[in-house]
Amino acid sequence: MDERIEKLLQFAVTAPSGDNCQPWKFAVNDRQIKVFNVPGKDTSLYNFQQMASLVAHGALLENILIAAPSLGFMPKIEYFPDSGNPDLVATVELGEGERFEDPLLPWMLKRCTNRKKYDGIPLTEEQENALVHAPYEVPKAKVRLETDPAKVKSLAAILANNDRLVFENSYLHNFLFEHIRWTDEEARQTSDGLDIKTLELKTPDSLVFKFFKYWPVVEKLNRVGLSKMVAKQAEKLCLSASGVGIITVQGNSDEDFLLGGRVMQRVWLEATRLGLSFQPLAGIAFLMQRVSAGATGELAPQQVKLISDVGEKVSQLFYLDQEEVVMFFRVGRGGPPSARSLRKPLDGLIKS
Repeated sequence: MDERIEKLLQFAVTAPSGDNCQPWKFAVNDRQIKVFNVPGKDTSLYNFQQMASLVAHGALLENILIAAPSLGFMPKIEYFPDSGNPDLVATVELGEGERFEDPLLPWMLKRCTNRKKYDGIPLTEEQENALVHAPYEVPKAKVRLETDPAKVKSLAAILANNDRLVFENSYLHNFLFEHIRWTDEEARQTSDGLDIKTLELKTPDSLVFKFFKYWPVVEKLNRVGLSKMVAKQAEKLCLSASGVGIITVQGNSDEDFLLGGRVMQRVWLEATRLGLSFQPLAGIAFLMQRVSAGATGELAPQQVKLISDVGEKVSQLFYLDQEEVVMFFRVGRGGPPSARSLRKPLDGLIKS
């Protein structure tokens, strides 16, 4: 393999994915890269019709578009080139091109999720504009950023319902805890999932948190309000943000969610360039998609109602009209994260 293509793929796989599942494989033939989705990597309730994985692939493709010129490539991407193989997400043809460095490239390896409490200091007008206009090259997508304290408060209460649902729905709960890596050694061995340190738990909370991996324990504790306490903590974290944002697209096709992922990555990289902390809050958006489509078999009736109510409130707050929500996020300043999620070695991701 061309050393430049190997380097390009190393940039590509720094992309974020749901619970760090890394749902991708590649096939390389001369100057062509085929990007495949691996459906079995992310089997969470969030990944309705592979939407979460498609957003992750969009972020990966954006990384390729940003990094390729620095290696002398001019990439041309075709989405879903084979109608008979929906897992073939894209082909990337790498022509020779002028060598230059995209302003976002230096921040690609520094981008990470920061779940710390933020300081709440307002964003500057320059920062707000940079985040909102980050996806200027991506069609059919839009970024809205809410910084008004009263509206941030409303959003914080709404989005905290995702954390509540994780502790009230066994499918969501079990998937999360299966992907937590409890020790440094486990994190290194798997090179996926969520290092427990990335959750930014305080010492007393981290000790108690281990008991929460047992669903029967959680069910009993919910009788005395555990899930609501978890939601309250999530709400406080969201309230510490300087702003809460939403990314939307104009349709709900697979390609639309790829575009949404591209936008997510650009906004995230822009926030990193600006010295801001960033946390995606994507789960509730995918549950909204699931409920809207009537795919509610794994959800209790009260959970369906809760998610429907969230969707209605979000539409009212952001005046959504025929738009699909790709994700929410909070942004601010939280100091350096305690840990970063690892990535699998590239040689295990390339098909022979």
